[in-house]
Amino acid sequence: MPVKKDLLKDKFLDPKAYNTVFINHEDEEKAKKELMNILVELICDGRHQSDKNQVYAFLKEEPKAVDLLMTAINEAGPENKRKLLLACWEADLDCTSNIAMFVGIVMKDDFPVAIEALTCIENMHGHISSEKAGELLNQVMGMYSTQIETPKGPLLADLIELLRKWQ
Repeated sequence: MPVKKDLLKDKFLDPKAYNTVFINHEDEEKAKKELMNILVELICDGRHQSDKNQVYAFLKEEPKAVDLLMTAINEAGPENKRKLLLACWEADLDCTSNIAMFVGIVMKDDFPVAIEALTCIENMHGHISSEKAGELLNQVMGMYSTQIETPKGPLLADLIELLRKWQ
């Protein structure tokens, strides 16, 4: 097992994998899908726990790997999505450009996933335009009244407060 683990880690942590130019779109998509699957395994599989800090450090320095992580979050099932979101804030990634995706997760996903997405939003340190914050705030406010008595009610209230700060 250590050989496979090391091969996965080496393949994911290779900066050349993110700077390769592909001749056709199918090869590029296949390579991205393979890297995304490796990323999901490295973060979500408990056998790779000891490699997380190295993977997180790489994510901080390789923007294309962060893009891959955002795609993985969109495509993941609930348990893996929660672990991938956890990786965003544990690695201290600035996911500000993806705030709409995170707000959508808080609004639509189950509580354990939503709380991780809210934590990601709380840890964003980039600039969010007041127009974008206002647009997202309107979406959340439209849903809040129907969720106020559910476990997600306090999460949505916290999200509203955060978005108002940026507005």
